[in-house]
Amino acid sequence: MLAGERIRALRLERGWSLTRFAELVHYSKSYLSRIENGSRAVSPEFAQLCDQVMGTDGELARLVAAGLPQRTGPEAQTRPAPLALPQVPQVPESPVQPVQPVQPVQPELPESPVRSAAFRIRPVPAQLPAIGEMWGRDQELARVEALVARQPGPAVVAVDGMGGAGKTTFAVSLARRLSPSYPGGLLFADLGTHSPVVPGDVAAGLLRTLGAAPEDISAEPAERAALLRSVLADRQVVVVLDDADSAAQVAPLLPGTGRSLVLVTSRRRLTGLSLRHGALRVTLEPLSADAAVLVLRQALDRRAQPVAQSESDEVDAVLAEVARRCAYLPLALRIAAERMAEQGPAFAASLIHEPGPAGSRLDALAMPGEAETAVRAVFAWSYRALSAELARAFRLLALHPGTVAGIGAVAALWGEPPAVASRLLGELHAASLVAEVAPGRYRMHDLLREYAGEHAQAEDPATLAGCAERVFAWYLHTAEAAADQLLGPERHRPPVGPLPDGCRPPHFGSTASALEWCESERANLLACARAARVAGSPVAWQLPHTLWGFLFLRHHHHDQLEAGHVAGEAADGNGPLAEACAELVLASAQAGLRRHAVADRHYQRAIDRFGACGDGVGEGGVRLGYAVSCMRQGRVAEAAQQVDRAVALYAAAGSTWGTAVALSTLGEAQLARGRPDEALGPLTRARELHRVGGSLWLEAAAWTLSGTAHRELGEHTRAEECYRQALELHGRTGMRAGVAHALHQLGLCLSVQGAARQARRVWLRAWALYDALGDPRAADVRTCLAGLAPCRNADDPQPTGSADSARAGRGSGELVAVGAAGAAGRLWERAERDCGAPP
Repeated sequence: MLAGERIRALRLERGWSLTRFAELVHYSKSYLSRIENGSRAVSPEFAQLCDQVMGTDGELARLVAAGLPQRTGPEAQTRPAPLALPQVPQVPESPVQPVQPVQPVQPELPESPVRSAAFRIRPVPAQLPAIGEMWGRDQELARVEALVARQPGPAVVAVDGMGGAGKTTFAVSLARRLSPSYPGGLLFADLGTHSPVVPGDVAAGLLRTLGAAPEDISAEPAERAALLRSVLADRQVVVVLDDADSAAQVAPLLPGTGRSLVLVTSRRRLTGLSLRHGALRVTLEPLSADAAVLVLRQALDRRAQPVAQSESDEVDAVLAEVARRCAYLPLALRIAAERMAEQGPAFAASLIHEPGPAGSRLDALAMPGEAETAVRAVFAWSYRALSAELARAFRLLALHPGTVAGIGAVAALWGEPPAVASRLLGELHAASLVAEVAPGRYRMHDLLREYAGEHAQAEDPATLAGCAERVFAWYLHTAEAAADQLLGPERHRPPVGPLPDGCRPPHFGSTASALEWCESERANLLACARAARVAGSPVAWQLPHTLWGFLFLRHHHHDQLEAGHVAGEAADGNGPLAEACAELVLASAQAGLRRHAVADRHYQRAIDRFGACGDGVGEGGVRLGYAVSCMRQGRVAEAAQQVDRAVALYAAAGSTWGTAVALSTLGEAQLARGRPDEALGPLTRARELHRVGGSLWLEAAAWTLSGTAHRELGEHTRAEECYRQALELHGRTGMRAGVAHALHQLGLCLSVQGAARQARRVWLRAWALYDALGDPRAADVRTCLAGLAPCRNADDPQPTGSADSARAGRGSGELVAVGAAGAAGRLWERAERDCGAPP
């Protein structure tokens, strides 16, 4: 039997397909087919390899060594035939022993560029490092597995994330899970971000692992890469390239054909791999709160800690708080679990309840004797790789007062133009040192912020105050510009400091854009006020005063109350103007929360403080707020007195804006006294002044009051016109509370005319808005609906009053389109179906 035939017989006995056999011996199927059909000779090295793989105890090697014919195909004709045995003459009756047969000379096989005899017999590679089990990433692992399974050819997965996110553990865990599909082996190479390795050296190492002899590995990097691609084309392996520095470092190591998988990890976002090589990119963010607690439990369970099995609320609360203090970073969580296992509750208590000075949390998240695995050390590798310009930007970003920062605020913080700030933020994002949570908005991880702050204090002590001053001023002046759009440029404004160099606040072209900015920056604005208070800056009381209109009108009353307390602490001892502004903010917040008695005390103190510093416009505004509070409590005569005093103060100060506000409040007071005819004059004049002064909201409010005056005079057509005008203006500003109030009043106008269906539809819209805002006036609308004659007796829709039952949208036009979800949405749809078209 020919050697090739015997190899085929042994393969079939074991039930191996040619594909499976090729995977085991690392030769191509076409080469093996020629071996089996006799068109290629079997070399001694290949026979030994087959004996090892098939477990035939040297049978094939002996068969080849015996010099039996191996075939006669055309390819074999190019090789010299085995030498014939020499004829030995026989001497009769001679005692000489027979001559031993001469073994045939085995000629060299022609070499293939890939499968030459120089590829030595080696075990199947299994180079993955000993890394613990991956916890908390099941969804990400499953998603990548599914994506890889759909790849028709070689697959490349790039895993990025900040230091300590668990990138290497993720890649190794994924390689283990996928190993049954890659019988050629598991290879691992550390590309060494800390001291980057050149791709040619990595390629040489991979080739040696795959069986290449040193003399076959060229000194030219391009030839090494080409040989590696050729070898990988015939293999089905997983290659983990860990800690890559750039896409350029990885690109020469990627297969061009075949079915191999390459997993790349990096602290940088290797977008070049996805753009040029079709890589699948996975960014590992910090874990969710639940996943982080699960990681702590599993780590403690491995240390046989009883707390891991406890389900008590107290233990859950402790683990949740430890996870929060670790900022849900996998490395920090594992270190915390180890320290909890060693020190017990004492460590958890120190981490949770005793945060200590800056940097103490990073000190706690380290294991004694394991400096390289400490969170601070892991961050240090990323920091050292930054350029001087980028390192400064990273350090100073820790000074931003909020959690999520926009490009404009960061530009002010760094003292750079917005274009430069955008570029630097993009580079920090590429280095996984910030996350882009929305277009142009970035967040720094809590532990990274603490690390950056340490370096800022150590390396930039002389510049910190100037950076803080610029960002405080940027938020204050931008809020001032937004308040101008909301209340009008002639509004009351206490003096603020000049813009520092390098601070470029934006301007707004509409009320809607100003409100959009205020909403997106609301958390940062409050954080800025708190940081300014700590820094001793007057921005701590100036900013809350600038924001009072926005916070009140958008029903952010609890935020306004917090801002008022910050302002009060900052204003204490800083003069009557600061104290007056803080009292106004507190009064407005309490009034919005319907705590009128408390609000009145703040109003009275604000009146005294503004009077003490001679600010008549400020005092007039506070008296008008106090007048409205009096009207809400039924003290109409007192309200009228406050309005009269405010009108006099504004007239003395020559404030047209203040006069317009006073006239609107005077009209409201006349309505409260039952004198709608006397209300129309001041309200009409107020609308004219507001139109000139530029406050759409104040003009819209005056139109609503005018509609009510006409309604009470029985002039329903004119009243409807006023309400619709108010709705159109409120729709342009996005003032949902103003829209709801105008709809409520319009419904009253429609109901007294007997238009029950239209009134119901309008009131349902008003109720949905009020309910979504948590405004107590929703109860007034429910009362109106309850007293309305039903459209359908049995199926009459009624609101439930649930705060979660409606989510109202914004719009503009004749009747603002309000989208209500849940119960309110169903009520609205039924009302539209049952009650006909809108008025």
